[in-house]
Amino acid sequence: MKVRNVRLVAAAALILAAFSALALAQKDPGTLKFPDIVFKPQRPAALNIKTGVQLYAIENRETPTVNAFLVFKTGSLADPKGKEGLAALAMSLTKSGGTKTLTPEQVEEKLDFLGSTIAFSAGDEFSTASVWSLAKNFEATWAILADMLFNPAFDKDRFDLGKKREIENIRRRWDQPMSVGMYLFQELLYGQGFPDARRTTSASIDAVRLDDVRNFYETNVKNREVVLAFAGDFQSAKLKALLKSTFKNWKGAPAPKLDLPKAQLASRPGVYLIDKPDLTQAIICMGHLGINRLDPDNVEIAIMNFIFGSGGFNSRMMREVRSNRGLAYSTFGSVNPGRDRGDFFNFCQTKSASVVEAITIMTGIIADMTANPVTAQELETAKKYEQNAFVHRFDGPMAVLRQFIYQKLQDYPADYLVTYLARIKKVDAAKVLEMAKRTMNPKEMIVLVVGKKAEVLDLLKGLNMGPVTELPLPKE
Repeated sequence: MKVRNVRLVAAAALILAAFSALALAQKDPGTLKFPDIVFKPQRPAALNIKTGVQLYAIENRETPTVNAFLVFKTGSLADPKGKEGLAALAMSLTKSGGTKTLTPEQVEEKLDFLGSTIAFSAGDEFSTASVWSLAKNFEATWAILADMLFNPAFDKDRFDLGKKREIENIRRRWDQPMSVGMYLFQELLYGQGFPDARRTTSASIDAVRLDDVRNFYETNVKNREVVLAFAGDFQSAKLKALLKSTFKNWKGAPAPKLDLPKAQLASRPGVYLIDKPDLTQAIICMGHLGINRLDPDNVEIAIMNFIFGSGGFNSRMMREVRSNRGLAYSTFGSVNPGRDRGDFFNFCQTKSASVVEAITIMTGIIADMTANPVTAQELETAKKYEQNAFVHRFDGPMAVLRQFIYQKLQDYPADYLVTYLARIKKVDAAKVLEMAKRTMNPKEMIVLVVGKKAEVLDLLKGLNMGPVTELPLPKE
């Protein structure tokens, strides 16, 4: 027993010594240094299936699945005036409306049996069809998608159901306070008629007829240019043969040209108020026009945004408005790129009594960004974050394809992704200040407040940002 006790004491001493050595070896996490990330995004090769039909594919055997998406150069920007929502209805109905050989119910039964999914959707500039399938069921799934592309039936009952669903969504639009602010702030910036700021109404949805859906598809989707992306468990040669067969009669004609206006600030700077008596807090949306997505600083702007308002608790907006002052749970801001000009958008939700204080602090942060250099610590944190976040944009084959294809479709330079990290590393405090001065103007702000008029109107009048313009809450 004595020998055993001696051994236990010796073992305990050794463990204690090991922990002591480990403690001495530990360093302050703030002093740790790591090498810069060296990462070069994969550049997928393009294969021409035929004129106007281009394929990008990455084989990946990690899982026995195939993931694919098709991109068409059309979207809600092509909606005729008074029929806003047409593109979304048309793309959705291409899938849900069945084909000339399969009823909608038969399509759903087949997809359920295969364990596959197919979806169609419309964005502003681009619309997509996406497919997910087990590798062994891919050809059967693809046959259904091809049937939808070439022989959509646009079932009348599904069309009516889609319209009713969209009208119900419109009816509930103003139930979410943040939606009120974001929708109506865009209208103040661009104007109701500007393509990027238009919104659907029950009247615009009601005006869409089934023939409009058919005509939209025939004019903007069928036989138009299409980009194909495939990732997963397939053989490229076999896939290429399948696609050549599928699209042998697809013309691949260029997308119709849209005559879109240039963005101009539609409202004078100042304070705007929308009375919404049911709100327990006030919504603040403020800013002005932003930048073009091909702006010379379209990479570097990410560093400025992170420091200013997009970096969560690392940002000045969150740190000052929430952490230091306790005025809001959520607040953020950034200068955003757009098709023509994006927006400089800042958001805060706070109690009515704090509206003026919150606006004052937010505009003060903006003013400081345009007057003084950011700190070395802020700059280092932002650059490290952006370098790490960039790598995660490419966390799978399909993510690689999406990044590459959309950069190409939006006319970014061919080396945009390749040079991204190098550009981030070069950003210094002087560059951030230069960008802030060019893209932020605290004296030309449109400030929209959505809240209880009885509680905030007099407070806003004392804000010293000009008269308060009261706006009605739209019916929809």
